[in-house]
Amino acid sequence: MYYTLTANPAVDMTVSCPPLIPNENVRSLNASYTANGKGLDVSFALKKFGVDSVALGFFAGFTGKYVVDETMNMGCLCRPVWIDGVTRINSYFNDGENEYGILNPGPILTPEGEQELFKILDTTGDLDCLIISGSLPPKASANFLDKVVEHAKERGADVVLDLSSSKLKKLAATNPLLIKPNHHEMKAIFNVPVDTDDQVRVAMGLAHEAGVQNVLLTRGSRGDAYFSNGEDIWYAKREFNIKLVSSVCAGDCTLAAFLVAWYHDRDNVEEALKLAMATGANVAESVGLGDFGHVDEYSKRITVRKLPRE
Repeated sequence: MYYTLTANPAVDMTVSCPPLIPNENVRSLNASYTANGKGLDVSFALKKFGVDSVALGFFAGFTGKYVVDETMNMGCLCRPVWIDGVTRINSYFNDGENEYGILNPGPILTPEGEQELFKILDTTGDLDCLIISGSLPPKASANFLDKVVEHAKERGADVVLDLSSSKLKKLAATNPLLIKPNHHEMKAIFNVPVDTDDQVRVAMGLAHEAGVQNVLLTRGSRGDAYFSNGEDIWYAKREFNIKLVSSVCAGDCTLAAFLVAWYHDRDNVEEALKLAMATGANVAESVGLGDFGHVDEYSKRITVRKLPRE
């Protein structure tokens, strides 16, 4: 069973509006409110592919209750750890040309909350793969994520990481099964740009030397991605344009789709990349996750090539 961890979930408010004007009130065209958080997005996307998972995280107050309720309403299992405060609300504004995001810090995480999560990891009977995504709440212990990975590995679980560059760099030595940095994070971790195939080769090599088993590198609005298993590198690109509505969930759904096709069949890289890229593109055209209605069509319009070995 997949488990996802969202340490700092949120209610996302996505607003379509005219251009923002300093010191002026702007009336929105529409607004939507969705339960969100990177690990939760992975669980939601897995469910859309018919794959069950258990969503873990820290939740607080009326917004936390909303997120947990919505998670259950989407058919996902959820084992919340309740803490004091209020789960954060993040705001995203799209004026038709630009997208703006305002992200709040979230409620304070206590050692008691951390221990409750560790207990869940230690006692659950079906932990095969733990996907850790997103930011940490304020006051989280400096070694919190190290301990999460340690508890998961003690159970024999695979670990997948989609975290900020500083955390990814630190946890690479724990030999995660897969990391999913974007191009900014990859450059920040290894101090190598990833604009060309040769630069990607260098960065991927450094990632594997650091201890990472597999790397899924996404490059956002460029509409392409690389995957490396330490022996070969594949490059995938979508051959079509999309109208961006919100990029908030796209990367998380890209990761979920890749796992659906690759986790149980590690040789299925080409189809996994096609499904992942198609899913990310479809989600970026939607508020929240959308309905995945164009994933099959888009998968046919993704080209994949394997880079020559050096």
